[in-house]
Amino acid sequence: MAMKSKLVWSILIIVTLGVGLMAGYSWLIAADNTKINVLEEEAVITAYERALPSVVNIIITEKVTNGIGVNTNRDAGGGTGFFMSNNGYIITNKHVVTRTDVNYLVVTSDGKEYAGSVLARDPLYDIAIMKVEGGGFTPAKLGDSDKVRIGQTVLAIGNVLGEFRNTVTRGIISGVGRSLTASGGGLTETIEGAIQTDASINPGNSGGPLINLKNEVIGVNTAINRSGEALGFAIPINKVRQAFNIFLKHGQIIRTFLGVRYIMLNRAVAQKYQLSYDKGAYILVKDDNGEPGVVAGQPADLAGLKGGDIILEINGKKLSITYTLAGAISEFAPKDKVKLKILRGGVEMIKEVTLGQRTVEDGVAFTSNDGG
Repeated sequence: MAMKSKLVWSILIIVTLGVGLMAGYSWLIAADNTKINVLEEEAVITAYERALPSVVNIIITEKVTNGIGVNTNRDAGGGTGFFMSNNGYIITNKHVVTRTDVNYLVVTSDGKEYAGSVLARDPLYDIAIMKVEGGGFTPAKLGDSDKVRIGQTVLAIGNVLGEFRNTVTRGIISGVGRSLTASGGGLTETIEGAIQTDASINPGNSGGPLINLKNEVIGVNTAINRSGEALGFAIPINKVRQAFNIFLKHGQIIRTFLGVRYIMLNRAVAQKYQLSYDKGAYILVKDDNGEPGVVAGQPADLAGLKGGDIILEINGKKLSITYTLAGAISEFAPKDKVKLKILRGGVEMIKEVTLGQRTVEDGVAFTSNDGG
């Protein structure tokens, strides 16, 4: 009987100790989670506060005549931008500043106002460069968009709806290397290699920075997909940095031009066009507007490319969803000669092309992926 009693007490002690240890372990986990949440919250606040001085609001006004013949200024929209240098160069979206018949007012985070001028619009991407007079501005800290990882925390800062200035929203990187067609400011642009985020991007956010928790700009907020929730997109900062450096060297953003309307292939796109090959850039026979896939008189046409060709490689480097035709072409200068490996009717061949120079007036010379 005594042995039985001792056994019962032993079991009770073990159970009690086990419950105590579990409770203690749960408390430690809860404490650790609280500590992690506090640290991340502090990181978000710090990143926002450090980034804010480089962010600007762009206010667009136009002159109108009222019913009694008096000229007044009327609000015509707005957007966001950020300083690239301490002497007043600003990056924003092209669709924010597409109009030439309006005035652009730049407002810094501390409320100071400057007249803004548009110096360059990128003929390839939704990027524009502005300038305000003065000095001592705080340039944004730029990151490396090639090192962006899905799942990392990001912040979008902008002039939401043109009235809620310096708004910050938080989210994660949901995807990279996205292709989409975006409309705004009277323009339709194809964005390749875009960063996808669930951080809320609203009208007025366009042109603002997408930053990581190191206070580094990794993208320029440019588009939202209204057909789904939490679908925002940003142009990778490495593309923006390249455009800015070209501008500093040439006084304009010069882009190379092949002269084709195409779509990057994946399995879904290949099935749609009944193709047996699902990699590379498929030159359309005609686009949705009935325009031919090869632009007459342009480099691709002069080199003998045809609608229905699939461009597999440029100078021996294979094209893919992450290494697109537009991205590959942008690595070269106008008048450079490149060798294209193409697939035509099941037969591979090499075509040498002398690249041309693209201007804003050339319009969009490529299309987006239908299947993502």
